[in-house]
Amino acid sequence: MTIAEKIEYATDKKIVTFFKEGLFYKCYNEDAMVFVQKIKEYKVSSKFIKSIGAEVLSLGFPVSEVEKGNLSMANVSEKIGAKAFEENEGNIVFSLTDINIKKDYATWKKSKQEEIIETVKEPTILYQHQPTMVDIVSMIKNFDLANSTPMQGLSFIQQLKLEAQKIEEYNGNI
Repeated sequence: MTIAEKIEYATDKKIVTFFKEGLFYKCYNEDAMVFVQKIKEYKVSSKFIKSIGAEVLSLGFPVSEVEKGNLSMANVSEKIGAKAFEENEGNIVFSLTDINIKKDYATWKKSKQEEIIETVKEPTILYQHQPTMVDIVSMIKNFDLANSTPMQGLSFIQQLKLEAQKIEEYNGNI
């Protein structure tokens, strides 16, 4: 089954489909929204699919969750208000009673995409080591001047200058 066909299934307001892909069940777009809102909060991924020319939101969960009973299909059916569910070619299809369950998809998609963008934009500077004067003094004390070439000495001075500039940027002074 192609991704375009899976997306078409996801837009059907009468059903929710979990597609079996290897060791995982995956759901797309509207079905992913229903899963996150009604069943369990899972991480939603966003990916641009060239063949359909659109951004696709999806989530996946291991088949073992179903096999172990951690995520029973009867329980899922109850949570989403489905009349029944059936297994069809390895995929699980839920027949919905409430056709309005997927109506706020556009708003949800926009908020999820903004969430994903914010995660990517999160400043990496927070996770980087910020040099201090103690670090520079330690570098100077540990530099082996007796066994260094003039070029290594110049390189070391350049490194010290860069560290001092970083301190100045973060703290506003040296």
